[in-house]
Amino acid sequence: MNRYFSLRDEVLHLLDEKSYGYYKREAIAHMFQVETLCLLLAKERNLDEELCAIIGLLHDIAVPIYSYSFQHAIRSSKLAKELLDPIFSEEEKNIILTAISNHSHKERKDDAYSELIKDADCWSHYLEKTVLKHEESERLKLLKIM
Repeated sequence: MNRYFSLRDEVLHLLDEKSYGYYKREAIAHMFQVETLCLLLAKERNLDEELCAIIGLLHDIAVPIYSYSFQHAIRSSKLAKELLDPIFSEEEKNIILTAISNHSHKERKDDAYSELIKDADCWSHYLEKTVLKHEESERLKLLKIM
């Protein structure tokens, strides 16, 4: 998990430099909540905990950097690649970047790491807005994990 802690520090520094106000506050709260949920699910599903924590950490990184969420999964994957390149193997990068790219496609079935981030993200959105209406795809995902 040493790589994770180093990467987390780099992400927090990046957010300090390039993100402000509402997007920064919300991004940090969501990022750490999803990361925690990813770790819980990783233990249950016997997946690599470090990779799952990193997927949770980076899955929405483009939102606070660009201050909007249009195509954020693809944008987040591109930003994540820059952060991962020097310290992760090609196989690890492929797992992380694929999961990040897929996480907005809640309605389809993908690999185990993609499903983990989709589940953690839905769970986090549920916890963040329990009184608000949820998208149908999020509601269906929640029914599977709860």
